[in-house]
This record gives sequence, structure tokens and C-alpha cells, in this order.
Amino acid sequence: MRIFVALAAILMVTCADIPPRCCFPKVWEGMMATVQIDSSGMKSSLMSASYDFSVDRFALQDVDMKYRIVLDFTKIIQYVITSEGLCTASKVPNKELNCIPANATFVGSVVYGGPGGMVLDKWSYKVHYPPVTAVITVTRDTCVYVSEVGSGTFSGTPFYRSDEFSNITYAIKDPSVFNVPSPPCPSDQDNNLVMAKGQTSLLMGL
Repeated sequence: MRIFVALAAILMVTCADIPPRCCFPKVWEGMMATVQIDSSGMKSSLMSASYDFSVDRFALQDVDMKYRIVLDFTKIIQYVITSEGLCTASKVPNKELNCIPANATFVGSVVYGGPGGMVLDKWSYKVHYPPVTAVITVTRDTCVYVSEVGSGTFSGTPFYRSDEFSNITYAIKDPSVFNVPSPPCPSDQDNNLVMAKGQTSLLMGL
């Protein structure tokens, strides 16, 4: 009986420590640093990049201005626009992620900076495409993305990706990041648009 009571008390404390699922700010931008590793047999590759990142729709721009990516979630289309004036469009498989998913599991909390520092909550959830397990880290007080790590197997190949965010502000300084030039971008009515494969961030559930 005492063991049962003790276990019940532990479960109650654990449940009480789980924060409520929060929703992310609807408009924000900042810097995103990405590291991605794909390996197949003895071969492996490492990609590291930084982006100016804006969310209200969804836009990524390489800091070297070589390309930018725009996602239109009303049309479920992703555009990749290069500095050479080329543009490709593809369908995206998942919807925008606005809140901690209902099926996410609370992993735990950490404090950055020690006593009195920033409290961060970690949540684990399944990403359907590519099929990986992702862990989101958000601030406890404002539900701002701090990082996301995804790992699993994509097209039979081991996959790992880490995104980290910094210098967050709650405004879009340059709304033109969402502009899609047409031409060269193909029409969103083009029936030949293919499914995007592994080109988008784990952020937003992609």
C-alpha cells in the first residue's frame, strides 16, 4: 500500500510539473543556424548554414543571398528562388505547425544561464514527412522557438538535423521576403508540381 501511495504521489508531482502546450507567436523573425547530416554506408555529408528567418507566412533567406525559400501554406506550395533568377515550385506534405502538437510528449525543462536564467521546455513529437522524431525547445514564458532537433531515417538513409534560433523580434522588417516573382516561378496551377523531399526545415512540421 505504501509503495502504491508513493508511486501515486510521484505521478501527481510529475503531471503537475508538465507545462501546458503553448502556441508560437504568429509574427516573428530572427537568425536560424542549421546543421544536417545524411549518411549512407561509409559516405556522409555535413551541411551548415545560417538564415534570416521570418514567420507570418514562412520565408528563409540564405545570408549569402544565394537563394531564398518561400512557403505559401494557403496553396501548400514551396518556392525556391535563386540569385541566378531561377525558381522551382513543389508541393509540401505537411501543414504549418502553429502550436506544440497535441501528440507531443513533454521531455523536461532546462534553465539557460543558471539560477534566474531562461526556463526552456522540451517536447518530442513525430514528423510524418520525412518520418523522424523531433524535439522542440521553446521558452516557458513566451513560447518562442529556441531549437529543434530531428533524427530518424529518410528514404532508407539515417538522418539528423539541428536548427537553432537567435535574435528574435516580433515584427517583419522587410515584408518583401514573401514576394514570389512570376515569372520565373511556375504557376501554382501547374499540375506537374512535384512533392518536396527533404528541402524544408523541420520547423513548422515539415
